[in-house]
Amino acid sequence: MTAAEVALTATFRRFWKNWATILSLRQVADVAIPIAAQPLSAIHRDFVDQLSVDPQYKKIIVNLDGSEATWDDDTKNLLRTAMTAGVMTSAKAAIDAASLVFAHSVLDDSAWSYLRVCAIACPADWEPIIAEKKVSFADLGRSLDAIRHEMIREKIERMERESLLKKVDLLFQLCRPPKDYAPVNDYVYDRGRLEKIDDARNGIIHKDGIGKALDDIEDDLDFIRKTANYLLALVNRRYGVQVVATLGPLPPEDFDGKAIEENSPHMR
Repeated sequence: MTAAEVALTATFRRFWKNWATILSLRQVADVAIPIAAQPLSAIHRDFVDQLSVDPQYKKIIVNLDGSEATWDDDTKNLLRTAMTAGVMTSAKAAIDAASLVFAHSVLDDSAWSYLRVCAIACPADWEPIIAEKKVSFADLGRSLDAIRHEMIREKIERMERESLLKKVDLLFQLCRPPKDYAPVNDYVYDRGRLEKIDDARNGIIHKDGIGKALDDIEDDLDFIRKTANYLLALVNRRYGVQVVATLGPLPPEDFDGKAIEENSPHMR
């Protein structure tokens, strides 16, 4: 197994392990949420009953003239029903938000890891990408291969902190798929849609999007999953690197100089 195959196989395994976790979360939620309303309603009924007789809260609800309102059964049922509905809606929104953030993260990891596979498989493809990088005087005593390798390593390390879109854009630059390339059934790569998903993820993490309904969550998750498969196909088409069908442990992933370049299919 070459170093590129090890890295590709490890990435493939990691994606599907993480994706199974996301599916587990959603499957449990699909089963649990519909049956949660009844026990939640009982909890909220007890809570409202306690509020209705608690002197500290009894005057929260007042009549229009400011006089104390009576906590009759209709009032208590209205509050209980609103609380239960609110909790159910918030829980569904939170699960959908978590699913999108998790899915975005595993796709981001895959895109970055596939960049590493590209670098291992054919370092020469990175030369136009690192062409403008300056070489220090201390590097002049090293071989060109060693200098190139270090530059690629530094570029990949910086890319880990870049956005998902920049990672995918660089993969396209390296793999250069032909027009209308469609290796995944019922899927067309759409950068604009990926950008919208990226924006939604940022809204959840950095703004107030965690409580907002995601109406297209199922379609977005399907798009993310297929995008991961599409990126895998890009790398396979360009470099011929394949996922090794083994359930056993993989050798340690490596990215150190000649050991990798000599194991690359392009160096044999």
